[in-house]
Amino acid sequence: MKQNIVGIVGALVAFVSAVLPWWTMVWSASILGYNYSYDVSIYPYQATASGVGISNTVSISIWYGWVALVLVLTGGVLGIAGSLTQRTRMILAAGGLLALLAVVIFAVGLQNELSNTAVIGGYPILGLFSSESIYGNNYTTYLTFGFWLALVAGIAMLVASRIKPETNAPTTVSPPPPPPA
Repeated sequence: MKQNIVGIVGALVAFVSAVLPWWTMVWSASILGYNYSYDVSIYPYQATASGVGISNTVSISIWYGWVALVLVLTGGVLGIAGSLTQRTRMILAAGGLLALLAVVIFAVGLQNELSNTAVIGGYPILGLFSSESIYGNNYTTYLTFGFWLALVAGIAMLVASRIKPETNAPTTVSPPPPPPA
């Protein structure tokens, strides 16, 4: 039995992505000569805020994060299972598709929430990727490590599902030529 190394690596990357932040906002301001900086990170299972020596878990509804977490972990399990057995490339492909679906659901869910909560003058100010300076406050938002690793994991598992496993068939030896007459 030959294992699919690319599929196993893709599955392991999916597991690693689940514990890293998927979106980050860095905010900074200068007030009365003092510089302040805060970071907000959204993981699939929680949101955290830190700055000025304080770190906190933020209470927000991240349903899309929980769905993404379940999908990426299930995709990783299917990726391992599909990589260790022969003739089950569809299981590996399903794992890759679940990891990609996790990325899509997280991005769409987060963008929807950001569009509904951070609005000035009727226009959303926060997005998946945004940067602005408003009244001396500067912020930058972006999708980060966990998100990109989940994307790479999904692609790796899909690519691995297309790799044909090598068979350990015995090599045939051609018979020696007949002796000269």
